[in-house]
Amino acid sequence: MKTNYTRAIDRFFSHEGQQWEAMKRDLKPVVRLINDSSGEFDLQIRKDCFNLYYQGNSVAHVTPRRNRTYSIRIHERFVADSIQKKLEQYSSSTRAKSGYITFSVKAKDLHPFLQRNHLNSISAQIRKVHNGEEITMEQVIVTDNPPTPDFFIIDRQVADHLTWARVDLLALRRDDPGQHHFVVFEIKLGRNPELREKAGRQVSTYVTHIRQHIGDYAYCYEKNYEQKRQLGLFGNARIPMPDSIQIDREPDDVEGIVVAGGYSQLAMRNIEKLHGAIQRHGWDIRVRPMPRMLLNNQLGANDS
Repeated sequence: MKTNYTRAIDRFFSHEGQQWEAMKRDLKPVVRLINDSSGEFDLQIRKDCFNLYYQGNSVAHVTPRRNRTYSIRIHERFVADSIQKKLEQYSSSTRAKSGYITFSVKAKDLHPFLQRNHLNSISAQIRKVHNGEEITMEQVIVTDNPPTPDFFIIDRQVADHLTWARVDLLALRRDDPGQHHFVVFEIKLGRNPELREKAGRQVSTYVTHIRQHIGDYAYCYEKNYEQKRQLGLFGNARIPMPDSIQIDREPDDVEGIVVAGGYSQLAMRNIEKLHGAIQRHGWDIRVRPMPRMLLNNQLGANDS
């Protein structure tokens, strides 16, 4: 009997042919802005849509439509009255009870709609809201670790179709010229009591889940990476990035790391307790203090 197979995760576009080529042209100015922002702005592909982030906060959720329009959803907290009037030059808007404002923008107006001045105004509102130190810490990690062929952050705030769990950062590390493997990062402030044990349990759960669905994750992020490269992302990498990658399907090669940042005295106490929890439970994860780079030539040599 034939059954329909649903992948655990599919954060890529199904668009092909002329539609994909047209979308690449439409997004060129947005990609240029992202590449010139030194990591302040970030584009992450979802299922047939993408999120535009500013300092780790979602600026806009953008869905391409087949009629060459883009549905753009922005939270009302980030849209001051003055900027809403400017945005409505290009589209009427609808406001949902969920607190989001949705605009329908024609392809020719996508660049003017998402121009730097408009994004700066929305970003200013985001800074006023200030969604927390851990989001800030996540952003610091992203900006301090620009992509290289050996290590790059491929996605943030990762959830799939099978679990409510959410990964803070998902990276890919290359051990040999041919393959990358996943590195799962959970970000915690040093003073956060969750660092003592809960963070370890979270990362261990994420790692186990990805290992169980390694084929789906590898397929997803091979396509995700290739589409980002075709869009022109990773354009400011220190070393030219490959056009495509191959991801290791060996489950045991998935790594899990808890990153503890700030409040160093409290952090060390909490990390010591987390070490004990790792030993008690036999979790296959490590802990890293925030001040250190996520990747160097000795990754793992001095980690626990």
